[in-house]
Amino acid sequence: MSSFQPYTEKELLTRVAEGDEEAYKLVFDRYWNKIYQVALSFLKAPDQAQDAVQQVFIKLWEKRNKLPEVENLDAWLFIMARNTIINILERIVSSRKGIQQIKDVIPEDYLTPSSMLEYKQVSEIIQDAVNRLPPQQALVFRLSREQGLTYAEIAEQLHIAPATVKSHIIRALNSIREYVYRHTDRTLMVIWLLTAVVK
Repeated sequence: MSSFQPYTEKELLTRVAEGDEEAYKLVFDRYWNKIYQVALSFLKAPDQAQDAVQQVFIKLWEKRNKLPEVENLDAWLFIMARNTIINILERIVSSRKGIQQIKDVIPEDYLTPSSMLEYKQVSEIIQDAVNRLPPQQALVFRLSREQGLTYAEIAEQLHIAPATVKSHIIRALNSIREYVYRHTDRTLMVIWLLTAVVK
């Protein structure tokens, strides 16, 4: 579960649903870079990726009354980002062949109720990959992904240099990607789950 000091995820979503702009900003700050990086990996253009992020957060605000029912914000935002990226790609690529290629990369079944199960399965594969990392790499990766700490915060906590933290993250991501891609073909979901939030 994501860490949103000083709120639990459930409290934060309730506050956003009630129109609390400070709580909304916490969600925005936590997820902006992640959604941007995933969008950029598919759209290839920074301005289009920024447009995708903006659309996701506009939709989040418009649908805020549904947030208290959300059990997993990360998965919920993933599906919203996935749909937004597809819509933008379909506007860019007008030919039927092109649109079919998009849907081959980002399968339509993410829209079905089984999407949460798929999300859980890929998450478990990634967790298994993390468990196979050298202890220090695994610790740094978990501090970045599970607690949302920055390079500087991780470096201070572990008494190592920020450059060492960055090196651990890069090596960990490479190892995890290699392991995960051998076990699943869910490209967009894998990118989403592996997108580093550290700065």
